[in-house]
Amino acid sequence: MLQNDSEAFAEIYTRFKHRVYEYCFRLTQDRPAAEDATQNTFIKIQLNLRELRNPGSFKAWMFTIARNEVYAHLRRARSNGLEGNEDVWESDSPHEEFVAQEQVELVQRLLTQLKPEYREVLLLVEYEQMSYADIAAITGATLSSVESRIFKARKALGKKLKPFL
Repeated sequence: MLQNDSEAFAEIYTRFKHRVYEYCFRLTQDRPAAEDATQNTFIKIQLNLRELRNPGSFKAWMFTIARNEVYAHLRRARSNGLEGNEDVWESDSPHEEFVAQEQVELVQRLLTQLKPEYREVLLLVEYEQMSYADIAAITGATLSSVESRIFKARKALGKKLKPFL
């Protein structure tokens, strides 16, 4: 295996990205978390490829990195949640899942009702986790305009959601 070769890394990435992503998704059941874990896995592979002593164990090494990334994410998620919860179920009750789904659908419905310039900045900041500066560059708006639009969009959504939440 070529160690410091960007073409070799590109081949590794192309060959294994879907398999690593599927593995991460199956463990997390969360697409953004699986994407993050996959990205972090390939970053670590690229940074540590020289450390691989036995190229024959590459797949095992790669999936070990992916597993460690997933479990690091799960630990962070647990530490941000309720500690000491002895419940054995990963998911909520069917009623709680239904209510959560209804809330998601309500937010999505309200998003479609926002004017495009407000919807766009809110989607970029909330769903794409872009910085205000990046959003300004994408939209061609000033930074203060982006900040104002995001503030107004959040305020408008909050006002519409208040009776439901």
